[in-house]
Amino acid sequence: MIILGMTGPIGHGKTTFADALADLVPSTVHFESSLIVAEVANSLHEKIKIIPDPYDVEALNDWLSVLPNILDRILQQKCNFDKIKLRQHSIEQHPVEYQKLILHVENLVRNPQLAKQKITRENKETYRPFLQWLGGYLVEHVDEGIWYKEIVRRLRKVEAAGTDLCIVGGLRYPTDANLLRDAGGIIIKVYRPGHLQNDMLDPTERERENIKVDCTIVSNGSVEDVKRFAAKFLDDIHSNKLEQLYQTKK
Repeated sequence: MIILGMTGPIGHGKTTFADALADLVPSTVHFESSLIVAEVANSLHEKIKIIPDPYDVEALNDWLSVLPNILDRILQQKCNFDKIKLRQHSIEQHPVEYQKLILHVENLVRNPQLAKQKITRENKETYRPFLQWLGGYLVEHVDEGIWYKEIVRRLRKVEAAGTDLCIVGGLRYPTDANLLRDAGGIIIKVYRPGHLQNDMLDPTERERENIKVDCTIVSNGSVEDVKRFAAKFLDDIHSNKLEQLYQTKK
């Protein structure tokens, strides 16, 4: 099975390229770390009895106290709540690191229905700030490989079932790439020249630039160019002739 780990700025064409590859390989499975984070977030939402005050650390901790059980059930990850408990002094010293959590709970206060609907691939943009915060916070406070260890477990299952191509999106940390590479994966960066990288000041995204990639794809053409390039890219992998740099349009 070919395992591709994709990284690159938001909005630079990773999904377009992944879709082009999947069109060529019917037996393709696509994992996104954000959707595994969403499984944890959905379970957290299910446990809400009263939406907490976004500025009351004790109330937030009461809600988050169920996280260890959720992590054990979904990710087989053991964790003591003391490791992930919110600290008032940390919030005061590093407010930017907690902005997205507070923003999300503010949104829940305004619209409680957000906590009642499942986070899916189709609606995850609505929840992006919370998913980014939760994903990054647990990487920092529980295990830097928490999400990608689970992805590796899941990709081994689809490999055993006969899947030919596994695409893993959303790599944000060097550890993510290392875990996939150790599992036999190829790490690629998709980059669109002249396109803004609005997320580089985001604490949940800035580590991405430290990822060592095997191949960089400059997405400088149209969607049709990407589709044509995808066929060449797969041919190069199969013939063991992967290049370090490609352009989707010659």
